[in-house]
Amino acid sequence: MKILRAAAVIAAMGLATTITAAAATGPAMASADQYLIARCSKGDHGIEIRARYITTSTRHVFNQVSWRTTANTGSNNTVRFYFVQDAQPDIVFKAFSYQGGRTGTRNISVNRPKAHKVYVRFKVLFDTSASSDPTCTYHTRGI
Repeated sequence: MKILRAAAVIAAMGLATTITAAAATGPAMASADQYLIARCSKGDHGIEIRARYITTSTRHVFNQVSWRTTANTGSNNTVRFYFVQDAQPDIVFKAFSYQGGRTGTRNISVNRPKAHKVYVRFKVLFDTSASSDPTCTYHTRGI
């Protein structure tokens, strides 16, 4: 009788382990928020941009862009974001242009297959009191 009970306990533990393993290998869930961050400067003027995204089992999903300028800039800075697939040649698949102050945040909806390497290129036209406004262009790392 003890042998049968021991076999039943071992079988039940094996079934529980199988169920747990199956649950762990089920559909992949989205990861936590991540950011692509980059900075550039021109003379005394600089900017930091952030593109917030999550990566699911099949897609990169961007849901917000933000920026923060440094130094003395006005209230009409123009910031352009280009979402780019790293290919030969690179493909811009989405672009946004915003005008605003020293900081800004915008919710967006951009996604691309996870298999595609993606980065964000940006360009800013700083609003200054100079006769010609400086620009700065750069890009984030790729994911």
